[in-house]
Parts: sequence; C-alpha cells; structure tokens
Amino acid sequence: MDINNVLGVNSENISSIISAQKSNLETEDFQTTLNNAIENGQDKELKEACVEFESYFLNMMFKSMRSSIVSGGGMFEKSNAEKLFQEMLDQEVSKTAANQGGIGLADMMYKQLERQNNAIDIEA
Repeated sequence: MDINNVLGVNSENISSIISAQKSNLETEDFQTTLNNAIENGQDKELKEACVEFESYFLNMMFKSMRSSIVSGGGMFEKSNAEKLFQEMLDQEVSKTAANQGGIGLADMMYKQLERQNNAIDIEA
C-alpha cells in the first residue's frame, strides 16, 4: 500500500499548492511595492510596480491560454518537469515582454495612478 495515495498526496496536488502560494506572494509583493511608491511619491517605484503588475497579468494570461489547450494529441503525456519548465519559461517571457512595453497596461496604470497621486497631493 502506497502511503502517498492514502493521503492524497501526488505531484499534481503539490504543484497546484506551490502555484497558489507563489501567486499569493506575487500579489502581496505587488501591493507592497505599489503602496510604498504611492506613499513616498517616487515615480520610479510606481512605474516598476505597474510593470510588475503587467508581467503578472501576462503570466496569468499565458497560464489560461495553456490550460485551454487539449493535450493528449501526442504519444506521451507531458512530464512534471516539462510542465514546470513551461511555467518558468512563460514567467520569463512575461517579465521580458512587460519590461519592453508589453501590451501597454503598465503605461496606462502608471498614468492613472500618477494623476490620482497628484490630485491627492493638491488636496492636501
């Protein structure tokens, strides 16, 4: 009798748990960076937070697109190592794309947050 099967522990469960935790950490990190940038009035940090958010958004978009692909057309299923590599590759592509302009989300967010921040400064 395999103890892992009894406990319901397998590589897919562990992978999904790790992915969820990583997602929570990325969200908390973005929120912290954004709050620091707004409180300190530092444009560079605000821009970095917006680019970080766009990177996260693109990564989630890639993840959704990959999950919509029906696998099983090949002779072999993807191994966990191949799935992990694909996830890491998507993450790096997302970061690179966001740092090079991405889809323009970071710029729009930056302009909006900068206007909001300036309006708050004028009122104070």
